Parts: sequence; C-alpha cells; structure tokens
Amino acid sequence: MAKALLGHVGTAPDRRMLEELVFLRSRVRTLQAELDRLRAVQAAAELDLRIPDAPPVRYAEPVHA
Repeated sequence: MAKALLGHVGTAPDRRMLEELVFLRSRVRTLQAELDRLRAVQAAAELDLRIPDAPPVRYAEPVHA
C-alpha cells in the first residue's frame, strides 16, 4: 500500500502527491470527527438525552395499516 501512496522505492514523491496526501489525511480526520459526533448523538438519542449543539433527533411516526 505504501507503494501505491508514495510510488515505487527509489523515486522521491513529487510535491503534488505529497500535497494530496496531506489533504486526504486531513479529510479523513474531519470525517472521523464527524462520525464520532454522530455516534455520540445517536447514543444520546438511544438514552433519550440531549447533547448541546446537536439537532433534535426525530423519530418516524408509526405507520398504522
């Protein structure tokens, strides 16, 4: 996998590739933080608690046939 990210051994990675790698790592950190926040909101909703700055969780109305 390292070869896929940095090229084969013996060549220095170019600047553009390094910039993209930095961007992708940053994006992964951002998405991981969002996932952690959403999991916390879901866990709180399951416990029927509220978390500051979280939108209210709305449950679907039951369907009566």
